[in-house]
Amino acid sequence: MRLQYHGHQPIELTPGKVVILQIENPSVNTELIQGLQGYNDCLRMIDDEYQELNLSKVMKWEGDLVLNPTKLDSYQTSLDKMIVKNLSIEKRDRMNNLAREVFSEMQDSLFEFDLPLEARYDESLLRLYKYAKIKYLTQVIRQPYGIIETDLKLHLELKDCQVLGYCNVANYLLPEQIQEFATLVEKTELAVLLVEFSEKRETLQQLKQDIYRIDRDFVDWHE
Repeated sequence: MRLQYHGHQPIELTPGKVVILQIENPSVNTELIQGLQGYNDCLRMIDDEYQELNLSKVMKWEGDLVLNPTKLDSYQTSLDKMIVKNLSIEKRDRMNNLAREVFSEMQDSLFEFDLPLEARYDESLLRLYKYAKIKYLTQVIRQPYGIIETDLKLHLELKDCQVLGYCNVANYLLPEQIQEFATLVEKTELAVLLVEFSEKRETLQQLKQDIYRIDRDFVDWHE
């Protein structure tokens, strides 16, 4: 696949690879980020047959997860549904039986009142999971690498995109951590785009990934 930003060379996105887009021009960075957020039409996603794809369906733009860790929460309903869908029949039966016991105890407690009250289990395991309010381990997602790795693994489980996009990763991760993340991506079928607004070329040049750069004069470079 290719991500085409109008007036600039296309960015090749390959499953299992991390690609870096370094931007040194503020106006370019603003326009491109807004395009990734769906606020303008400066970007096009093209497949290998040169057919245009729906960018929002193919790519999940996660942005800066360290500044916006609640982004993970937006996928909670999808996560709950995925977990329930993958429960074995035996596990479903055990959980339903336990839930019925709990609701039976609740019903018994209602008999103490002279009121027409009823507690009935609706056999919805999805409601139980929502009630449980499943959360990610705090000690993991409070670490920059931890939250980015968790986000990648989440989308691998949900199977909801072909490309993941992040920004400002180099602000939080050491070069060796980015390399570790790239090694993790290699074991998947996801392509990952890292957008970095920075003039610190020497930091990114330590990495082994393909680097596309748009400098302050709007000139394209590819390393």
